Amino acid sequence: MSVPVVAALGLVDDAGIFGSSGVRLAWQQLGKSAPGDGRTFRAAFGRSDETFRRLDCASRALVLAGEAAGLSSVVPAASGAATGLVFETTLGCLDADLRFAASMATGMCDGATFAYTLPSTGLGELALRHSLRGPTMCLTTQPGQGGIALREAALLLATGEVEIVVAGVVDVLTTPHAPFAAECKVLLAVLAARQLGLPSIAPWPGAEVQAYDALAAAARGH
Repeated sequence: MSVPVVAALGLVDDAGIFGSSGVRLAWQQLGKSAPGDGRTFRAAFGRSDETFRRLDCASRALVLAGEAAGLSSVVPAASGAATGLVFETTLGCLDADLRFAASMATGMCDGATFAYTLPSTGLGELALRHSLRGPTMCLTTQPGQGGIALREAALLLATGEVEIVVAGVVDVLTTPHAPFAAECKVLLAVLAARQLGLPSIAPWPGAEVQAYDALAAAARGH
């Protein structure tokens, strides 16, 4: 099976926002903590995103990672229908669930947060912004395991179901909730079939959990 081309990378973690588009921003520079707030998109990229303010934390970090990867520039407009999304998560939408539950406890239901109590909602936000219309999968993993999103992405490409897959991991929790610590880890990789002819920016690291460390290092290096 031919290995995918790594065409772009975006990373949002507790250190900052990094990507193959040339973005290297520490949270200290932005005056915020991960994953930023409703003003972070403009502060980081110099332009507004009209709906960014309403996003939950996980979706916000995913959108920032997509921008850091230069997703709209890397994925040809003609390939939107043939571009899939495959992400894995351990925390899912726990952050949004906790916020919504807290609002219910006060008797004031937070309808805006309810929309994000599905772990796949952030993938939809990313797809809408970049006109990605291929198959979309959000996969649950156990702590300490992973790599399933990369394996599924490579399989989609090998079978010819898509030309490009935006794949990676999304785990965001702003407040510790046993047994999980607070963390921000969003890694996005644009993977392409070799016959598409997109340039490679990093070696394919395989499809194990350790592959994310290699891809994150590559994202920081660009």
